[in-house]
Amino acid sequence: MKKIVLLAVLLAAAACSKPAGVVTESEIPPFAQKVNASFDNGNVELYAFYTDPLKPQHGQSFKVVSFWRFKKQLPDGYKMFFHFEDPAGEQIFVYDHPFADGRMKELPLKDIIRDDASIKELPVWFDSDKMIINAGFFKGDVRLTPDQKFNDGKNRMKLPPVEISKPKLVKKQMKVFAVAGESRNQIKIDGKLKESYWQNAQTGGKFWLTSGENLAQKQTNVLTSMDEKNLYIAFDCEDDDVYATLKNNDDKIYDQDDVVEVFIDGDGDKDEYWEMQVSAAGVKFDSSFKGGPRKNQDVAWDSGMKYAVQVNGTLNKSDDTDKGWSAEIAIPWATIADSVHIPPKDGDVWKVYFYRIDRNGNNKKPEFSAWVPPYKGDFHYLRFMGDLIFVYEEIL
Repeated sequence: MKKIVLLAVLLAAAACSKPAGVVTESEIPPFAQKVNASFDNGNVELYAFYTDPLKPQHGQSFKVVSFWRFKKQLPDGYKMFFHFEDPAGEQIFVYDHPFADGRMKELPLKDIIRDDASIKELPVWFDSDKMIINAGFFKGDVRLTPDQKFNDGKNRMKLPPVEISKPKLVKKQMKVFAVAGESRNQIKIDGKLKESYWQNAQTGGKFWLTSGENLAQKQTNVLTSMDEKNLYIAFDCEDDDVYATLKNNDDKIYDQDDVVEVFIDGDGDKDEYWEMQVSAAGVKFDSSFKGGPRKNQDVAWDSGMKYAVQVNGTLNKSDDTDKGWSAEIAIPWATIADSVHIPPKDGDVWKVYFYRIDRNGNNKKPEFSAWVPPYKGDFHYLRFMGDLIFVYEEIL
């Protein structure tokens, strides 16, 4: 009799057991957002989803937990994707993975299956407190088609918005003042920065690591001024080992030397922009782009800028201690051809990045810093450029 009872218990337990990842409707948390959207003419249904934590925090990991029901097997080789966008529709990052981490050789049809997508980090540069998630399945360039009323037009299923933490981004403005008439005869592009108007120009404040995580160890001060002919930019760089070996203009100084860099988008449309660099050895690199970040680079483009460098120490001598170096740059107004007005009018705004790369002769890790961080590992990510505001007030 005991054997019969035990056998009955075991059979009942086996009948009630579920494959890992299969849940009942009652096991879906009440805070999950109901979706009830489908793909492939109803053969794949997304029942609900939530994020863990419910309010993801910038710079921290989170999960997208979703619940699915299949009427037929997912085609071989298909993976899941999540595309994360800001409310304006700009895609910020993506995450792909095998459905249910590939644990199921065959999907239990008509059961509810839980999928956990573990995202390593909500990027600190996600510039919004709301996140849009687009979900789907793909193989190569082919995507499973959401049913029409759920399709965003790109064969993606758009999920309800998710609230996230408020971003803490470095955003800056710098006013560009006009050099007073009586001071204009001082203007000399020599890299020394001794003119009185540099003492009265607005300073750019601290430089940050380009990741935005911390302030740079080797600080840089950037200043600007203008007259009827040029925009003037000055960099004053702390540096105990000034290093620059390349000698020819348009050499790839950004790959090897101590450099300062200026990126300007005159009309702020992220389409056409201008890159100008100067090394601690007084070598320049300039190029233009059209069509978006890194598109259609023209290295033959000549900015027409004038520039000079002063080294407070000894160049390329690593066995002593330098104090730093400075660069002074004059950019003709006509150089920034996409500017709304040439020269700018009072109150006009240009979008700019000011960068610095600090290297040395001891093969230590270089430091990449910026007036305003781009946050991504790409100087050409134009989303976070600072504002250069032209103010027709005079400085002596």
